[in-house]
Amino acid sequence: MVNLPDRLEAAREGDGLRRSLGMIGRHWLLVIGVVGACLIVAVARHETGAKSYAATASVTFQTGTLSESALQVGATGGEPQREADTEALIAHSPEVARAVAQALSLHDSTSELLREVKVEVAPNADVLEITATTGSPLLSSRLANAFANQYIDFRTTSQLAGVGRSESTLRNQLATLPVGSPERATLQQSLERLTSLRAVAGSGASVIGTATPPSTPTGSSLSTTVVFGALIGLALAFALAFLLESLDRRLKSIEELEHEYGLPALAVIAQEGSAVHHRSDESGEVLEPYRILRSALDLAGETRLMEAVLITSAVSGEGKTTVAVNLAHAIALTGRSVALVELDLRRPSFASHFRLNSNKGFTTLFTGDEDVSDLLSTPIPELPNFTVLPAGRIPPNPSELLGSPHALEALSELSRNNDVVIIDAPPLNPVADAQVLLDNPAIQAVLMVARADLLTRDQAGRARKILELHAIKPVGLVATGVRDDTRYGYDSYAVPALQQERSPGVGDASSRAGLKQSSLTN
Repeated sequence: MVNLPDRLEAAREGDGLRRSLGMIGRHWLLVIGVVGACLIVAVARHETGAKSYAATASVTFQTGTLSESALQVGATGGEPQREADTEALIAHSPEVARAVAQALSLHDSTSELLREVKVEVAPNADVLEITATTGSPLLSSRLANAFANQYIDFRTTSQLAGVGRSESTLRNQLATLPVGSPERATLQQSLERLTSLRAVAGSGASVIGTATPPSTPTGSSLSTTVVFGALIGLALAFALAFLLESLDRRLKSIEELEHEYGLPALAVIAQEGSAVHHRSDESGEVLEPYRILRSALDLAGETRLMEAVLITSAVSGEGKTTVAVNLAHAIALTGRSVALVELDLRRPSFASHFRLNSNKGFTTLFTGDEDVSDLLSTPIPELPNFTVLPAGRIPPNPSELLGSPHALEALSELSRNNDVVIIDAPPLNPVADAQVLLDNPAIQAVLMVARADLLTRDQAGRARKILELHAIKPVGLVATGVRDDTRYGYDSYAVPALQQERSPGVGDASSRAGLKQSSLTN
């Protein structure tokens, strides 16, 4: 049985993987572009780069000198690796390179030839691997074979020179000894052995593998180049994506929105689209998240008064107006009387959306000519319990009007005459209007709307500090603009996502509600 720590660890790993996949999804164009560019560069370098061909000749060697063999001296238990390294240095020496250049009639300098040739000792064998790498297959094979042959010639010449020096030394010693002495006989035998070894000088090294012109160039194949190019491109793309994510101050996930506000997400509205529900029945799939939100508010209403709910956001464009309209509609479908009030007096949109008189509304109350009940409209005839109070004419002093006793009296009357009052308020950060409403005694709760991938940490932090300065405490938040709604179950029922603000609504002139196709701002 899996214990709780293991399940929590697995959940954290799943969240980390989900965040990584979400980051890749947000920057998929960058990933494709960088990987594609790296592939193009890798293939171009492979096809246009200078080709090199490597050929290898193998030479076996024996350690020790002819003089030592003839004189029967020298250690059999020396240092094999050191002696092998010495032979490799001899084969790669400038003397051998000069002899190769002369033998092949090459005009290359000694250093150039040595750069083109590599000599290595084969593991666990007295064999030298002489590899020549040039731009020509034929030249590479000729060069490797020439170094092998010139190494043997140089070794033979060196051995003969050593035999000659040993003979000269023995002859000098013999000249100083009397005839018939035992020492003279021993030296004479050594001199005879040295003379016999001249015929076998150079036999200690021989070519056991001749270099042939290679048919394919060295380096990786095209398929390997493509794989490495793709891996490098993915590494660069992920690094750039992580860098962009670290520099981006926008909040992109539900968890980040909840953390910055310190509030639970009561409903999640996906990004892929948004619509305002305009039918008198509850079958519209657009309302699915708002039915969830309605249930969450009903649950919160068990412990606190929820007669008037203020809906606001930190900045404009987060979807608060759409949330207010659809939430009021979802509540009205339960049979409760709902008054939807537009108190965004700076950028009103109810009149155009619901096809109402833009000159009459909340601001009309301050002229003293009409009552609140006279200004309410019923946009959906089949839902007489759903009424709307638009903003009216845009006033020069919205904050003062919202903080006046007339506003308190109007909201109090609406609360007495309706089960629920939903208030569409201005955003918190740009203007003081919503802050004035937070001090209105007729409002009992605040619902924050936060759009993922739009709201920044600084904006959310400023809005949270504003909320902390007022007595009305938020109920929770509605997360809009979410890219991945599969974690919240909407995808199983193909529920459309909430439309972004200022995007066209789904209503038209032929609908039973008579709603005008329009856009809800803010």
